[in-house]
Amino acid sequence: MKRTIKQSLKVSALMGALVLMIPYLAPPKLVLRFLPKDIYEAGKDHPAPSKKKQLLGHLLTAAFCVYFTWAMKDTADRIKRERLGFTEAFKRLAVFMYIIKAFDIIALDQLLCMTSGYYKRFYPETKDCAGWHDRGWNNKKQGARLLLYPVICAAQAYFLTKKGEKAE
Repeated sequence: MKRTIKQSLKVSALMGALVLMIPYLAPPKLVLRFLPKDIYEAGKDHPAPSKKKQLLGHLLTAAFCVYFTWAMKDTADRIKRERLGFTEAFKRLAVFMYIIKAFDIIALDQLLCMTSGYYKRFYPETKDCAGWHDRGWNNKKQGARLLLYPVICAAQAYFLTKKGEKAE
């Protein structure tokens, strides 16, 4: 379980680093689409970074996706290798996903986006938007994910711990 926690913290740290770099590397329409609608509308016409920077942004995002996929697969492989039961597998998968989601909600959404004003520095035309004060702007989406995770983890745990049928 310690390795799972470390791995989810690494994924969270890499995701945080990517989110900090992305305003330098991605078009505003891409960056701001995750924020409240009024912020998106106010900043969508902000000049985009150069094509080279955008390419770097895509490469870094792809590298993050590859690492995230590897980390999930590694967690699944360890569940199989250690021959964990359904409950232990479910716990491990849920810990992996919920640590990342907690980081996303607390550090990225609430602290970085809503409290620090980090994105306002890149998109000054959005500084007077009411959306910056709406801390519940994505509660519905986040809540849906939080409710869906146990189902996904249970299904994954089932398939990882299911014993193969033996042919006679």
